[in-house]
Amino acid sequence: MKKILILGSSGYIGSYLSYEFKKKYNVITHSRKKIKDKNFNKNIFKRITGDIRKSKTIEKIVDLKSDYIIFTISLNHFESEKNLKLSMKNNYYSLENLIKNIIKKNLKTKIIYFSTMQVYGRTYRKNIINESYPKKINNIYSMTHSMCEDLLLKNNKKVKSYSLRLSNSFGMPILKKVNCWWLVMNDFCRSAIKNKEILIKSDGSALRDFISLKDISRIVDKLLRKDFPYPIINVCSGKTYSIKEIANRISKSSYFKKKILVKIMKKNNNKKIKKFKYDIKLIKRLGISSFTNIDLQIRDFLYKINNN
Repeated sequence: MKKILILGSSGYIGSYLSYEFKKKYNVITHSRKKIKDKNFNKNIFKRITGDIRKSKTIEKIVDLKSDYIIFTISLNHFESEKNLKLSMKNNYYSLENLIKNIIKKNLKTKIIYFSTMQVYGRTYRKNIINESYPKKINNIYSMTHSMCEDLLLKNNKKVKSYSLRLSNSFGMPILKKVNCWWLVMNDFCRSAIKNKEILIKSDGSALRDFISLKDISRIVDKLLRKDFPYPIINVCSGKTYSIKEIANRISKSSYFKKKILVKIMKKNNNKKIKKFKYDIKLIKRLGISSFTNIDLQIRDFLYKINNN
C-alpha cells in the first residue's frame, strides 16, 4: 500500500484528503499542532507535528520516505498580502527546503503541490485558459505560488512533481475549526441555512469556476495511481458562473421548501464581463470524464451544514 504524507492535514483541503485517503492508502498526517479529533485520527497510519518552516520538521518528514507528499500548506490570500516575509517563509522556503532534502537523500518521493488559478491574473485575453496560458502576477499570494511552481519545474527531473492550479473550492470541512467559511460558496450556503438569506457584497457579476472537495479528491487520487506526463494541471470544473447565478442556484435549491432571499449590496454598473473557461483537457486525460452535478452538490452541502 502506498505511503502518502499530507502536509497541512489540519487545513481545509489537507484534512479532507487525509480523511478520504486513509481508506485506500497508508496516510501520514502532518500539522503544526496535534489534531484532537478522534474520528479524524482513526485509522491514520502515522501522525507527525511540527513547524514546516523549521529544518528539523522537514528532516522528520523526509525521513519517512513516503511515496508521495501532498503539499497543501499556504497562507490564505488575505494573510499573504499582509506580510511578504512571512508569506515567503511559509509558502516558498518550506517547499524549497523539502525539495533539497529529498534530493540530498536521493529519494523517489513525488510531490503534489496545491497552487492557484490566481497565477493567470484577474483578466484574460482569451476565452479558454489552458495550462500554457501566460502567467500574470497581481499579488503576493499568486507570486509565491508561481515561484513554487517554477521551483518544482526546475527540479522536476530529480523530484517528480505536479502543480495543481486550483479554482474556487467548496464543501463541508472535515474538521470543525477549519477556517473556510469566507469562501464564496461556503459563505452563501451557510448563510442560506443560518440566516435564511444570501448577502452578495458586490454587484454579483464576477465570474468564478467552482469545484467541490469531492472532485478535488478524485483528481488527486488519479495522480496517486498513475504516472502522468504533465507537471501543471488546472484543477477546476471547466464551467463558470457569476456570483449572482451561484447565489440564485443556492436560493432555489430543492433542499428548501421555499426560495431563499438574495440581497445584492452594489448596483451593476453595466460593465461588460468577458466570459471565460478553464481548460480541463488534462483532467480528462487523467481519467476524470465528468463531475458531479453542481445542484446536487449544493443540496448535499446544505444538508450537511444543517445537520452539523
